[in-house]
Amino acid sequence: MTSSAPRPPPRALPEAQQQALRRAERLCWWTLLWIALASTLMYFSMGGSQTMKTALVEDLLSLVPPIAFLVASRFRRKGVDEEYIAGRERAFNVNFLISAVALTGVGLALVYDGLHTLLTATRPVVGTITVAGHVFWQGWLMMAALAVTAVPPMILGNKKLGLARQLSLKPLHTDADTGKADWMTAAAGIVGVAGIGMGWWWADATAALVISCNILHDGATNLRGAVRDLHDARPQKLERDEPDPLPERLCAEISALPWMDGCTVRLHEEGLHLSGIVLLRNRTLTAAQLEEVRAIAQAVDWRLDQIDVSIDDRAPSERR
Repeated sequence: MTSSAPRPPPRALPEAQQQALRRAERLCWWTLLWIALASTLMYFSMGGSQTMKTALVEDLLSLVPPIAFLVASRFRRKGVDEEYIAGRERAFNVNFLISAVALTGVGLALVYDGLHTLLTATRPVVGTITVAGHVFWQGWLMMAALAVTAVPPMILGNKKLGLARQLSLKPLHTDADTGKADWMTAAAGIVGVAGIGMGWWWADATAALVISCNILHDGATNLRGAVRDLHDARPQKLERDEPDPLPERLCAEISALPWMDGCTVRLHEEGLHLSGIVLLRNRTLTAAQLEEVRAIAQAVDWRLDQIDVSIDDRAPSERR
């Protein structure tokens, strides 16, 4: 027996989550403004340093997650229409995939560039500049630029991380990870430029390679998570290291009903929500019991959205 009622439009977010989503959008706009200013500063101070070049590319790469997030958020708000009959809840899943592909692709390119520089023993050239009649080594300007650009991404990333946890939103968590990578890039870049000043030509390319490997690792991890979500795999926590406990919570709540013989819950991620099916082991199911199961699913957590209920008529050995 399966409910034949038409599927309702996607469940509206609670007020607290709506406010968190609006704050996340504002933080993304501030991120875009800061990255534009930081990239300009890096461009005019990078000289011949491989580390600075890599840091600049990563800054430009950092534009992708907030832009994709803002586009996805705007697209999602359009809701249900004749073309998107189930709504646009998966907009953030696509956002997650775009950010992960960009991160992985650029990480691969930068790793190749860093290895090529080391293997060909290309010496970076850092000259001097004249300011108010005084001659300065350009490396000081590079390190100052890196230090200045390290602070705002750390602040913005921490704020986004808190909102990502409140919304259980992986693309926003990826954006926060990118902010963390920015300040790590700046720290590694300072070490690399200082190495040039000490005569260690390899320090610059080595620091750039460390940054690149970190970008590639984050990109590959996020890409795997994005592909899993688009294949409706079992939901995972934000950190993607453990299964999401919400399906088990829902199953426990339904199994506690006095007339229930047991159930199986299969959920997948659709942007901000989890949707799926509840398989009940009862051979008969009244309309009132069906509505009771649905009411429990709606009450367990705001993230639960489209939940279908059906009879699990498989043999016990076939159940998972």
